[in-house]
Amino acid sequence: MRIRRRLAGWAATGAMAAGLVAAVPTTAAVSAEAPAGTPPVRTITYNVCGAHEGVCRSELSLGDWANGVVGHITDWDSDVVMLQEMCKGQYDELRKLLPGYAGVWNSNQTAAGCSKWGADQTFGQALLVKGPQSQVTGMSAVVTPVHLPEVTEPRSVVCAKAPVEGRVVLACGTHLMQNDAKRNDTPALLERIDEWANGLPVILAGDFNDDPADSNMDPVYAGRPGTLSLIEAGCGDTPCRTGTSTLVNEDKTAYVSKFDYTFFSRQDFRDRRSETVETGLTKVKDHLLLRSAASFQNRPAPVGGDLTGDGVRDLLVVHEDGTLRLYPGLGNGRFASYRVIGNGGWGAADVSHRGDWTGDGREDVVARIGDNLWVYPNTGDGRLGERIPMGARPAGWQSADVLAVGDVDGDGQPDLVGRSVNGLYLHRGSVGVHPTLPRSAVVLGGTEWAPAALPEILAPGDVNGDGRADLWARAADGQFRQFLSAGAAALPAPTAIGTAGTAAYPLSGTVGDADGDGRADLLLTVTPGTTGTGDLRFLPGNATGTGFGSPVTIGTGGWGAILALR
Repeated sequence: MRIRRRLAGWAATGAMAAGLVAAVPTTAAVSAEAPAGTPPVRTITYNVCGAHEGVCRSELSLGDWANGVVGHITDWDSDVVMLQEMCKGQYDELRKLLPGYAGVWNSNQTAAGCSKWGADQTFGQALLVKGPQSQVTGMSAVVTPVHLPEVTEPRSVVCAKAPVEGRVVLACGTHLMQNDAKRNDTPALLERIDEWANGLPVILAGDFNDDPADSNMDPVYAGRPGTLSLIEAGCGDTPCRTGTSTLVNEDKTAYVSKFDYTFFSRQDFRDRRSETVETGLTKVKDHLLLRSAASFQNRPAPVGGDLTGDGVRDLLVVHEDGTLRLYPGLGNGRFASYRVIGNGGWGAADVSHRGDWTGDGREDVVARIGDNLWVYPNTGDGRLGERIPMGARPAGWQSADVLAVGDVDGDGQPDLVGRSVNGLYLHRGSVGVHPTLPRSAVVLGGTEWAPAALPEILAPGDVNGDGRADLWARAADGQFRQFLSAGAAALPAPTAIGTAGTAAYPLSGTVGDADGDGRADLLLTVTPGTTGTGDLRFLPGNATGTGFGSPVTIGTGGWGAILALR
């Protein structure tokens, strides 16, 4: 039975002071429960010194050592655990004892000292995440500069995209090289994490092999402006470089250096705390175990239709040349010049953007291409990341018109509507690293929604302020109809809100409220004249929400080549 003891509380500095070395430990120290009031997102980082025989490798048996580590993990109720200098046999034993945790393992070498823990001499890093393996996407990369061929132990970062306390995060552990300006691997570390995070909340921890004041730590504290801002656990809202020591000196008499750190992305976490704990799980006192905690904080909710992150709704169009174009909104019913964000292959796609499907606080793009449905993550400025197949219903969409419309049922998750000759269906979404449509489709309408009857479906957002996304549709006779959401239920009868025949106005679209007056607006392309190739007109929503004001030309020429306005 493992003995537990409760810590007296957090020190004023956010760290529990570690004692000096008094004797070589022969048994594992008792672990410590989290004090009352500890924030819910909890991490551990620990250099276990698994292979260095005669230096610091534990003299405990594999079972005793693993039970000691498990004690610290479970008493802290850890969400994420980063372990460095670990042997594969140690990792495998922890996985057996922690069935409720998923694992990510990374190794670039072997070490003879690992034979103490089993036949496998693989030596590297591990990352454990509370939750099922199916919800974890692991990744790793070498970050040692490529211009250093003499390096015999390439250093890496190992990460996992996974749900933590209900939110998807990128959690990363690392073990960098000793402090030497020629071997500064922190820029490569930050670049890789920024790429993988793509806007997700970030937790970064590990053995950085540098003191806080060392110049090699500058890139970590500076972050990557505009995309990745990190703050060390134990700091308040003001950035700091804490000096709480985690590494023992050469004669093993005192902890004198700080090599171990935990960082959280500044905009996603608050109440960030940290403390050190002596484990007794190495032959001599070496690295202290560093455990940290924080609470999530919400970023401002994304504005429906905003792809560039400036809080203004943007226009996405498919051009007949197969490109996907983004027109950034200006907030006055007009749009800036376009930029191409998709180079070909979009001509036959159904493209739309309403809702954050990846959980990073940014609105994403959904596209039906052929028989498949894809989510294109937004990188923050409208550029698209690597596409992700929509889960649960990844195929079978060939004959459907698909539109991402926002949150139709009011459950806080984005939804899709799909239309076929048989009717209109609601597909309720689930946000995550792997976005899905996990629930059965809900019938919103019958054959009156067939393409011949209602050729165009538009996504104006929530037009009546009830927290649910509504729909517009243009009928074959040019009449625009408004359908107010009834949640996960059939749509009630529509109301007419205007008329624009397709002969004069071949294409319609909306980004919702484009001019900032709180009312959804309409966009129409104009049939090309003998001397032009078509204009774009803006029709502001009226004060009663029952129609539109006079049209204003906001785009001159070229709009006849557009296949879709979203």
